[in-house]
Amino acid sequence: MTSKKPVNRPSVRHPSHIHPLRAFKAQDEDEIICSGCELDLTAQSFKCTKKDCDYFLHKSCFDLPCEINHKSHPDHSLTLLHSPSYSHQSYECDACGEYGSSFNYNCSECKYDVHVGCALIPETVEREDHKHPLALLYNTPRKGREDGEMYVCNVCEEDMSENLWVYYCKECDYGTHVHSCAVDDDDYEPKKGGGGESSSVASRMKSLMDAEDELVAMELESRMKRAANNAILASVRDEPKRIYYW
Repeated sequence: MTSKKPVNRPSVRHPSHIHPLRAFKAQDEDEIICSGCELDLTAQSFKCTKKDCDYFLHKSCFDLPCEINHKSHPDHSLTLLHSPSYSHQSYECDACGEYGSSFNYNCSECKYDVHVGCALIPETVEREDHKHPLALLYNTPRKGREDGEMYVCNVCEEDMSENLWVYYCKECDYGTHVHSCAVDDDDYEPKKGGGGESSSVASRMKSLMDAEDELVAMELESRMKRAANNAILASVRDEPKRIYYW
């Protein structure tokens, strides 16, 4: 009895990892962390093909541009790093003030670092408890005040460093932190496993990934079909050719 041949699943490469990756559909109960943005793995993703390697990437993290121009840092472009460039292997995000140890957008000249999720947050958001849209500012409205007065988040009522990003309504002098405080409590879902720092950033890319899901599924299906067709064509080319004698 002949054994079945192993299924040859299409794989892809990413410069952040030494092994090939293959498509993976994350489930809510999996409780897996993306190796790129360090948030819960959701929807269409990739995983390492090696059984003993726990490397996973969101599709959105896989497709991040290598370089961006961002309004928060207009003098220089920001380069995508797959790991922090500092000796302590971590960085403090200049947008939200929290730490990270994986993907980030970086300006090496200015030592400016931003979570990949922070770099992609929308320029305006709306809260049900506030009548005006909130606009994204790249520092608090109190920055540069001679009296040293700190800005206070109108949701959690905590002081904010003057250099942190804030969602703000100028008309009402109403502002919030850019992550958990910027969304309504009913829409906010904490990260599995607890932890204040991690949970406060869990909504960072959720809306972006939700909007991409349908397109992502179509792209993956198309990519896998092309890979399968290429495999068939390769097998046909490898078949022994008949020799004709004239």
